Amino acid sequence: MGSINESERYVNLLEYLRSRTQVDCDSLDIQIVTELGPFVDCTSNQADSYFELLNPRRAALLKKSADLSRHILPEYPDVSFEELAVEISMISLSLTIAPLIPGNIHVMANPSLSYSTPKVIQNGQRIASLCQRLDPSFDLSRLCIKVPATWEGLQACRKLKDLGIKTLATTLFTMEQAILAAEAGCISISPFVHELRVHFDEEYHDTDPIFDLCVKAQQYFERYSYATRVKACSLISVDEVMQVAGVAALTLPPTLLHPLSEMTEPEAKVAALSLFNHNTKIEGQEMERRSFLDEEARFRETFAKRDGGKGRVKTTQAIDLFCEYQLKAEALMKDTDTTIVA
Repeated sequence: MGSINESERYVNLLEYLRSRTQVDCDSLDIQIVTELGPFVDCTSNQADSYFELLNPRRAALLKKSADLSRHILPEYPDVSFEELAVEISMISLSLTIAPLIPGNIHVMANPSLSYSTPKVIQNGQRIASLCQRLDPSFDLSRLCIKVPATWEGLQACRKLKDLGIKTLATTLFTMEQAILAAEAGCISISPFVHELRVHFDEEYHDTDPIFDLCVKAQQYFERYSYATRVKACSLISVDEVMQVAGVAALTLPPTLLHPLSEMTEPEAKVAALSLFNHNTKIEGQEMERRSFLDEEARFRETFAKRDGGKGRVKTTQAIDLFCEYQLKAEALMKDTDTTIVA
């Protein structure tokens, strides 16, 4: 870094980030939440849950989830033992974090249902009922269902809002999805700055990150008085995190939280990185008010054309990857049940 200029004010990057943005934890590891907090919300998905369930310290929770699923399965004739057990385990993991944060726990809907509005609605209602069953004292207003930002998924969010269930639009890569999510009443959207694939394929490099979507969506929501907040995710470096300092919220994994907590830099240098630090407003056609809520054909057409179809492809690939981890988690539950029965 060179010689230190004593006139410069140095800041810890994680503390500075918290002064600009709501910082949420993208992990179900209690130790991370305890050591690197405070956090407001906790987010998770099928991959997070699967890897956490592989930890030997979660063996009791894994067994308890399988036992309960077998016991209450007759009450849920439309789902398999494995699906129900995965939902129970995901909720249970999130509930272990709930006492450590003041905000929302986020549980992701089964990604395999992403293209069926009725099934996503049913899934959201089931998650809420299971959450209440697992912890009757838990305030359900702190539960948020993460729903992939397909047409069908976002229409389900519209209905879930009417039922008093919070939702977040995930696997989101375009303004069309952001606008529809706001119209549907999602409390947050999570633009994936990088394709989900970069976190699972070491040989893959995403050359087209979408930092600008975080800025555009936030300014659009503010301009037209939508309550929906931008909760950015899928960043891969400390510099990238600092570029979006100023976004409403960020959900960060341990791989970024640890270095942020350990690094100190000149405040002026850090502030200059932020895309939200410049007071210029995005104008033009991109910021004109649009509506897709009851316009399925127009949404599908414009979504498909966005960036030459890249947004739709990225969304599909992300959902497919989450489906892989859904199946891995279900296989884990099946193995656990076989062991228990044996």
